[in-house]
Order: sequence, then C-alpha cells, then structure tokens
Amino acid sequence: MSGAPPKATYRWGLMFRWLWIAVFTPFLVGFLIAGVLGHWVFFVAFALWAGALACVSRAEMLNARARSMDAPSAGLLGARAGWLLVAILLILGSGVVIRLALGAE
Repeated sequence: MSGAPPKATYRWGLMFRWLWIAVFTPFLVGFLIAGVLGHWVFFVAFALWAGALACVSRAEMLNARARSMDAPSAGLLGARAGWLLVAILLILGSGVVIRLALGAE
C-alpha cells in the first residue's frame, strides 16, 4: 500500500485549498491597495495575512493526510491544530499592528 491518499481525498483537498485562496484573496488585494494608496502598515498586514494563508494551506495538507488514514496519529492532528492556531494569531496580530500604527483609541 502506497502512502498516496485516495483520489477523492486529493480532489477534496484541492477544492478546500482553492476555497481558502478565494477567501483570502479579497483581503490580500485590499491590503495591497490600501498600502499603495494609504499607509505603509497595510503592507505589513498583507505579509501577515499571506503567512496566515500559508499556514491554512499547510493545515489543509495535513488534513488531507489525516483523512486518508484509518486512525490518524495525535501528532498529526496536533500539528494541524497548531498551524491553524498560528494562522489565527497572525490574523489577530495584523489587526493589532494596524491599530498601533494608525493610533486608534
């Protein structure tokens, strides 16, 4: 038995990856436009959100691997949760950076 996931699992994984890209794209484009037309801090927010997209993509890859197993290991499930936690922290961190740079009270 090879370590490759079944075709249906692979297709679902690709669909979810494209779905995440579709969800993040409006935010990324908005941050780039705001960075060009507005304040430089939006470039930092863009970088943080791009990192969050990379983390979510990695979590989806681990999720596809977990779905292809009968009983995924706790380490695999923990790694997936860890990548999602890092993505959430990056998104929240971008809000903190924007708030600090723009001086909102």
